Amino acid sequence: MVVTRRAVIFALTFLVAVAAAAVTIVLATSGSKEADTFTLKGTLYVAKCMSSGYGDLLPGAQVEVTDQSGEVLGVGAVELSDAVANRKSGETSALKAICTSKFSVVNIPTGRKMYGVHIGNANRGVIWKPESEAKQGFELSIGS
Repeated sequence: MVVTRRAVIFALTFLVAVAAAAVTIVLATSGSKEADTFTLKGTLYVAKCMSSGYGDLLPGAQVEVTDQSGEVLGVGAVELSDAVANRKSGETSALKAICTSKFSVVNIPTGRKMYGVHIGNANRGVIWKPESEAKQGFELSIGS
């Protein structure tokens, strides 16, 4: 069997075209997934954080993100908190301090009308924001 120069060039051209098509498909697929999701971030402020009654808001507490239909879009956790001075009065005693905790939930799908965040027990409720505001983050406070 004799392989001509023309056959080799044709085969190489074909392989380059197939590889380029595969790379294009991979980039298009991975790029759309990133554009179709976001990381929802937030801050939780708990007044008088050293007192009882807020055990369900401690670090490790589940953070649930839902949409307007009630579908759970993602789950995260409250991170370690820091007691900080009361922002209004400047008081620094443990019972008057405000604990500040951060949270984030990754891969939240875009395109929903409303996004709700729930932390803690069933009595805490859900805080809602439209997508544009949810992408900017949530600031939740309790016990003020």
